Amino acid sequence: MPKTGLYLLQGISPAQVAASPFDVRVIDAYDEDGTLWTRDQVTQMGGGSADPHLLLGYFSIGEAETYRDYFKTIPASALGPENPQWKGNFEVAYWTDAWRQVATTYVDNLVKAGYDGAYFDVVDEYQTAWAKSHVADPAQAMADLVKYLADHARAQNPNFKIWVNNAEELLTNDTYFNAIDGMFKENLYYTDSGQKQPSDETAHSLGLMNKMLAAGKDVIAIEYVSGSDKVADVHAQADRDGLGSYVAHLDLDGIDYEGVRPGVGAPTNPAEPASPAPADPVTGPDAPIAGTPPTPAPEDGTERGTDERPGAHHHRHDGHSGGEDPLASLDDSFVFRGSDEACGSGRGSHRSGEVDAGLDPMGLYLQHGWGGHHHGHHDAA
Repeated sequence: MPKTGLYLLQGISPAQVAASPFDVRVIDAYDEDGTLWTRDQVTQMGGGSADPHLLLGYFSIGEAETYRDYFKTIPASALGPENPQWKGNFEVAYWTDAWRQVATTYVDNLVKAGYDGAYFDVVDEYQTAWAKSHVADPAQAMADLVKYLADHARAQNPNFKIWVNNAEELLTNDTYFNAIDGMFKENLYYTDSGQKQPSDETAHSLGLMNKMLAAGKDVIAIEYVSGSDKVADVHAQADRDGLGSYVAHLDLDGIDYEGVRPGVGAPTNPAEPASPAPADPVTGPDAPIAGTPPTPAPEDGTERGTDERPGAHHHRHDGHSGGEDPLASLDDSFVFRGSDEACGSGRGSHRSGEVDAGLDPMGLYLQHGWGGHHHGHHDAA
């Protein structure tokens, strides 16, 4: 039976996650204060073999985020263009040793904290013009990185799972396919504005993802719709196609119970947020320093910059603390184009005016209504 999924990157309450009815739970590894969840909190939310739920820690594998504590360790030579839609997020040379070290440390911390696996976002970075201009075979380079991280994690915990977001085109690469256990696919049936996706695009993605289903690997459709008719339609289509499904808030802030599948048994009164536990982050020489907390941003449905990724949409928190240049320690020739405005817990500062002009009505409403940022790019309407 297809699994149900939860995608939650801000507004995370361990008590609420623990009480939620979802089989697979993806969460950011940091709380709203930028502190790693403790091992006890990870266990509470479903991490560990004693709990049947699968708890996955989020990691953006294809872009470096200025608010993450690792950022100052990355040489300027390994950083590419800034995402023009999401200030503070930079394409990264994921094929380099510098990024492999960052990714290894990040995954090590997930293993140490007791997560059941890792969830890799921005896998589709290999489709960008910048990546193609810097490495001979960007798709194979991404596949090799995912396999390396999977092997590294499983050497410590043989049951550690690797899930990914989107990038279904890479499923044709056996190195990549054999390294992963499951995936989320966003906007398979609907765009962010609630319009039906073109049937040929849905069919194309399903054709690629059928390889996952045939191998017994889970695929969960993540849709950003509201209203009983559309929610029911999402579940009906996912059932028809053999997929799990979750209807999410566009900002991935808090658990969306409107879209819980009938019969799953959402709590009538979801647990109140737990009182903050004493800080007890995973420690050790490889443990990251707590960074500025994240905030996902609303999406405008357009492709980003020079990207050639079809329907790419990833979720990153691109917040950074105000007053300090996040690239101050890097090569002077590298110019930071982000805002100095602090954005609370989330994935970055407001987009520039020229990008705002291209937002769809839903994107404008969400961006200006609550000032958050849903990272990544959705399928265009």
